[in-house]
Amino acid sequence: MRRARIIWLAAAAVPALVLAGAGCETVNLGNPPADINACRPSQNYYVGNASADGGALYGGIWQNLLDKDYGGGKKCTNDACHGAASTNSLKLMMPTGCIPPGCTVPIPLTQEWAANYRATAEQMNCSNVTASRLLALPGGLVSHGGQKLFDASNSAEADLIIGWVGAFP
Repeated sequence: MRRARIIWLAAAAVPALVLAGAGCETVNLGNPPADINACRPSQNYYVGNASADGGALYGGIWQNLLDKDYGGGKKCTNDACHGAASTNSLKLMMPTGCIPPGCTVPIPLTQEWAANYRATAEQMNCSNVTASRLLALPGGLVSHGGQKLFDASNSAEADLIIGWVGAFP
């Protein structure tokens, strides 16, 4: 009697385990989109357009950081650094037409502006701006082929980068 009961319990348990395993199938949602959790700070701030209320120019990551002369004609946009001939992750093209502060770049950004913005924004870490490659590399926190261009903790360039994340779109 006891043996029959054990066999009956085992026979009942096996189908239950099979059914339980079949009901717990893992669903593959695929790879997340490429820009998931991407840092996408203000486009107006990037190009140096007037503030949202039509006031003074603000920001200007392009002219006050990337296309700035760091002495002797040394600019991030130079071909040998991050210009069109570069092979690194921050590849920049000189925009044609409107270049602030002499004009207002249309938003949403088009052509070279949009490509430059995306390449630059990919160097940002919005949840920890001080860990951003855009600050750490030229700011001397991490080895940079172009050497240290500014002080990552106390400079107008560092303030500009940190301000970009919180700027009004």
